[in-house]
Amino acid sequence: MSGRRRGGRRAAQPPPDWQPPERLPAGGDQTTVVFYEEQSGKSHILDFSSFPAPLAMQQWMAVLLAARCGARGGSKRLATAKRYHWILHRFTVVLSDAGRVPATPGELAPEHFQIFRDRYEDHPTSLRLHLQSLRRLMRKREDLTEEALRDLLRTRLPAATTAEQVMAYSDHEWQQITTALRRDVRISRDRIRAGVRLLARFRDGELIPGSREEALGRMLEEFATTGDLPRNESGALRDEVARLGGAKAITSMLSLTRDESTAFALMLSALTAENFGTVKTWPALHTRPDGGVTTQAVALIEESKPRRGPDREHMVAALEDLPASLRELSESDDTEPRLFHSPLRMYQLLLELTETARRLSGESCAFISYSPKRRSAVRRDMWNTQVHVKHWSQTRGFPSMRKAVAGGPPAVQVRRIRQSALELKRRPVAHSRETLRDHYLKRSRTVQEQSRTVVGKVLREQVAKARTAMKVPVFTPDFVERAAQEPEAAAAETGLDPEVLKGLLAGEQDTVLTGCVDHLSGPDMPPGTPCTASFLVCLGCENARALPHQLPVQIVARDRLLAARPNSEPRTWRAKYQAAADRLEDILRHYTPAEREQARAKLSDGQSELVDDLLSGRLDLR
Repeated sequence: MSGRRRGGRRAAQPPPDWQPPERLPAGGDQTTVVFYEEQSGKSHILDFSSFPAPLAMQQWMAVLLAARCGARGGSKRLATAKRYHWILHRFTVVLSDAGRVPATPGELAPEHFQIFRDRYEDHPTSLRLHLQSLRRLMRKREDLTEEALRDLLRTRLPAATTAEQVMAYSDHEWQQITTALRRDVRISRDRIRAGVRLLARFRDGELIPGSREEALGRMLEEFATTGDLPRNESGALRDEVARLGGAKAITSMLSLTRDESTAFALMLSALTAENFGTVKTWPALHTRPDGGVTTQAVALIEESKPRRGPDREHMVAALEDLPASLRELSESDDTEPRLFHSPLRMYQLLLELTETARRLSGESCAFISYSPKRRSAVRRDMWNTQVHVKHWSQTRGFPSMRKAVAGGPPAVQVRRIRQSALELKRRPVAHSRETLRDHYLKRSRTVQEQSRTVVGKVLREQVAKARTAMKVPVFTPDFVERAAQEPEAAAAETGLDPEVLKGLLAGEQDTVLTGCVDHLSGPDMPPGTPCTASFLVCLGCENARALPHQLPVQIVARDRLLAARPNSEPRTWRAKYQAAADRLEDILRHYTPAEREQARAKLSDGQSELVDDLLSGRLDLR
């Protein structure tokens, strides 16, 4: 029995009596899925009967693919459906070679996935891609055991190699690609506008009868009316077509070529940072909420992103004109000012150049080109809504990925174009801010370098602030000697009142480890209220001053703080004593080793007990 499921929507229609079953029927000797691609209308039969697995497993895998690629799934392309089919086949082949193919989905166990991982352990790229596909197909299946599903999802996928990572183009590479794109856009614009003017002159009777221009105008009239050029009864183009330049030259005067249509799609992708696959399907139908009369013009286009799933597939893209604040930055001699900086103007130009093609073909797609054929019985076959990046890039001198060399022209990749555009814009486009940050910008070398620069600068600033905050002004022995001789000058030098400075030097305002300029202006107390902060906190107060007679106490306090560190819980010690120890260390740097040794020898028993009371907290209880 053949079970068939449909993938995609609005595609080639299946037989009238065909109905998509909820699940594939069991029994019989054949299991297939018929996939209908939404965009192209192509259909393809994916056969599971050749899988080296029991029929129940064949049918279950067909259900997996149908769920992923069906109308409610997120995969709409034939190539994607074929890839899933191939990976499921490889999964059964690997299990078959090991003699461990389960009879039913419920019998899949962690060891089956381990067999598959072992098979590709020497090929990390293949393993990563295969496991990603199996996860997409199986992660929501209730017919898998909890153990098997947990094992499938637990594996950390191998990291992508540098060659596989999607990196933005360098500025020089980006300039090379966009220059080629702009050249194609300008050439097509000038050529088609010239053709439209020639056709208008012919219709107005302005061309000289019998001239080449008049003959060419008549040929354009034929093409603009019928969508084809004059042909003989056999279907071949008449000789006069070749005399006037050939079918390709004549038809391209009123329509884009496929390469030019591709250039427009790439250019709009670069301007908007939208997915190229989404841009190339944009319709010509759009909405102008501004009425087309305001300076801040915008056009709204309905676009489709099938991978987001049917509930979030359809979106609205806003194509904006260049803001007035940036217009002076793009001034040029071009006849289309700001064209290559404005998504809206580029889109409008595309619609202008494809107007004749859409009228003749009946297509609603914005990207449509004409491919003349020497013999053609069906005129519609000559209209093309597809684009071809590979052909465009190779005919413009860009190499393929395999042939690209460092320092030469880059390979044109649509994913790298979007990556480059997003790095330039730095704002989410058809995705969340989290996706922009964690997926696109995270892998950017430019963003990584800029982040390191910014983070480094901020860290250096914070370190400088911390060092400034921990510094207590130190009155050295030389300063104390000068202050005794010239108190007024010393007070002016420190910015203190002479009486305050006198009290500090006399030790009348000592607070165990430092002297205090004003105990009635504590940092955490109302003005005029005596400070109640711990004496350890004095080391971080702006009122603190360090004096030479306090050096013995400062040395012993620093030593005991460091001695307590090995016997304390690290986080507790850092929270309570790290700042005080660092600030004491900074004070001691102002003295020579000899001065510190002399001070250590002068420590009195009273000072030692004072330090004990300070560190034990007894002074805070008084």
